[in-house]
Amino acid sequence: MARSLFILCFGTALCGGIVAHPAPEPKITPTPTTPAKRDLLDVPASITSILGSAIPSDAAGGILPAWLTMPSDDQIKEQLGLNDTEISQLPVEVMNIPGYANWTENGWNNRIHGYVYKNPPATADQLDAAARIFVPSLDESGFTDANRAMARNVTAALITLPVQNYSLQFTLRYNAQPAANITFPLPTDSRGEYDQFVPFTSPGLVPNGNETNVVQGLELFTPAIQSGNASSYLVPPQGITLVADIDDILRVTRIYQPADGLRNSFALPYVPWMNMPDVLKGWEQRVQGLHFHYLTTTPIKVTQFYESFIYANYPLGSFDIRPLNLTTVDQIFQIRKVNLHRVFETFPQRKFVLLADTSNGDIMKQYPAMVTQFPGQVQCILLRNTSATDSGNNFPYDTSGFKDIDNSTYMFFRTPDDIAGLNFSRGDCRNASVPQNVTFEYQGLPSILGNAAIFSQPNTLILAPLIVSFLATLFT
Repeated sequence: MARSLFILCFGTALCGGIVAHPAPEPKITPTPTTPAKRDLLDVPASITSILGSAIPSDAAGGILPAWLTMPSDDQIKEQLGLNDTEISQLPVEVMNIPGYANWTENGWNNRIHGYVYKNPPATADQLDAAARIFVPSLDESGFTDANRAMARNVTAALITLPVQNYSLQFTLRYNAQPAANITFPLPTDSRGEYDQFVPFTSPGLVPNGNETNVVQGLELFTPAIQSGNASSYLVPPQGITLVADIDDILRVTRIYQPADGLRNSFALPYVPWMNMPDVLKGWEQRVQGLHFHYLTTTPIKVTQFYESFIYANYPLGSFDIRPLNLTTVDQIFQIRKVNLHRVFETFPQRKFVLLADTSNGDIMKQYPAMVTQFPGQVQCILLRNTSATDSGNNFPYDTSGFKDIDNSTYMFFRTPDDIAGLNFSRGDCRNASVPQNVTFEYQGLPSILGNAAIFSQPNTLILAPLIVSFLATLFT
C-alpha cells in the first residue's frame, strides 16, 4: 500500500496547489456592441448553544483545530524521499495570476503576482493514497477514471515546493506586438510568491488609460518558462468593475455540504451554477468597458483550476486569490477584505458591483462595510440566497450589516434570471419583482428558533465537522 503524503493533516498554510500550466491565451477585450479563509458564519454564542452539536465551535467561529495543517515542505520531501540535490534538478515553473493595471501620470502601473515552484515527482499510488483523504470513496464505482485523474492532479498540486529568492523577467505583448520587457523589482519570498505593481510605458502601441474607456488585454510571458504565460488587464480610471466570488455563485461547489464540496473540488468537473455564464456575458455586452475581477480566497496553488473554469465559461478578467505568505493579522483572517481594499484603492474613480452568496460569513460583514468605507464607489451588492435555493445549506446568515445602508444598493436573489436584466450603466441594482424580506438579523435559522421556512433540518447541518473547517479555509 502506498505511503500517504498526508499525515493526519489538511491545512491552511499550504492549502492548495498548482501544477505547471500554460495559461489561456489572453484576448483583447473589444469595444462592446449590442449583442479564496472563507469564513463560516460568526454565529452568536446563544444560537450556537441552542443548536448544540449542529454547529461545531470550529465551524461557528471559522477557527481551525491546531492539528489541521498541511505537511510542511520538509515533510513533503521526506515522504517522497527527496533530497536537496534532487530537488535542485527539477525544472522551475511559474504561475502568473491574471492581474490588473491602473493608469497614472507616469503610464500604466501593472500588478504582477504569482508563484514560482517545482513539481516533486510522485507516483500514481502515492497521489491516490493522498487523494483518498479528501475523497474517501474515490475507488467506488460512482467515480470514473477521469474523476480519479482529476483528484490525482489536484493532489499533485497540493505538494508543489516553492522556489524562494528567484529573480523574474517578464515580456509584455499587446495585439501580438512586443510592448515592454520587465525586470521584477524583488526576488520571490520564502513561499515562492511575488506581488508588486510594476510601471511600464509603450508609447504609440498601448493606448493611454485617459484616452480610452475600454479594458485592454495584455499577454504576459515569462521567458523560457511556458507555464508562466498569463493575461493582464489595463483598466481605465473610470467605469464599472464587477467583483465576483466564484464558489456557489459562479460554480456549483456546495461548500456547506462537506462531502459534496470535496467531490466537487477534487474529483468532479467544475460546473457553472445554472445559467450564470449567460448572465455575465449579457452584462459584458450591455455595459461598455465593464471590468471583470474574480476574487476568491482559494489559496494560490489551486488557482489554475479556477482560471481554467472561469475562462472556459465566463468573460475574461483579473484574479485575486489567497497567498501563502500571510504576514499580517488581516491577511490571515480577512484576506478578502485586504484584496477588496486593494482594488478599491487602485481604482478610486470606478464604480463597483459586488457579486457573491450568503454562505460566506466574511462577505456578509465586509461587503456592506465597503459602502461606508469607500463612499460612492459601491454601486450594487448582489447576493445569492443559498439557503433559499439549496436545501442542503443549513447555515444561518447575518444581514445586520445592511441595516444602515441604502436598500437600493443591494439585492438578495434566488436564481440567475432574477439579476439577468440589470443594466449597471444606467444604475440598475434591484429587480422589483424579487421580494427581499431582509430582517437585519440572523436569517435562515433552524425551526426551533422560529424560522422554519428557510431552515428546517438542523440534524443534517454537518456531515464531518473537521472537513467543514478545512473546506471553509480552502475554498470560497
